[in-house]
Amino acid sequence: MEIEEYSDEELLERGREAVKLEQWPRATDLLEAYVGRFTARGDIVPASGLASYALCLGHGRQLRRGLDLGKKAQNADPRNPHVYWCLAQIHLLAKSRKEAIDTIERGLRASPDNFLLLRMRKRLGVRQPPPIPFLDRRNALNVSLGRLIYKLKGNAAVLALGLV
Repeated sequence: MEIEEYSDEELLERGREAVKLEQWPRATDLLEAYVGRFTARGDIVPASGLASYALCLGHGRQLRRGLDLGKKAQNADPRNPHVYWCLAQIHLLAKSRKEAIDTIERGLRASPDNFLLLRMRKRLGVRQPPPIPFLDRRNALNVSLGRLIYKLKGNAAVLALGLV
């Protein structure tokens, strides 16, 4: 079947299937047609579809445009966890781990039990708070204590000192 023969829902569904299979050129073609139809009619593109398209653009090395569309989708539907997941993926493609983690945290505030966001946060890891919270994270004392705690982590000495 040709792309023109698909309904809007079929385009979105097949585009998302291609995203899951990481078939980025196919996903981009399908989702570009999906977004193009809404734009041609003068309708607002659903945020979820726009976020998926933005992710495809990010994988196609159009990171700036992908980020812009992802943020637009986030503003349009701030409670949709799929939008946050796509935007976090784009931030990772742009080599911005901190922005990705911040996006995941915002998404988890909107949807605390979303499996994709929880799995992504676990995969990326979360920094431990600094040992001395009122000092800056980069303070020499915090850095030294943090390294010491990391080395001792799991030992009885850490538990005895009460540092964890």
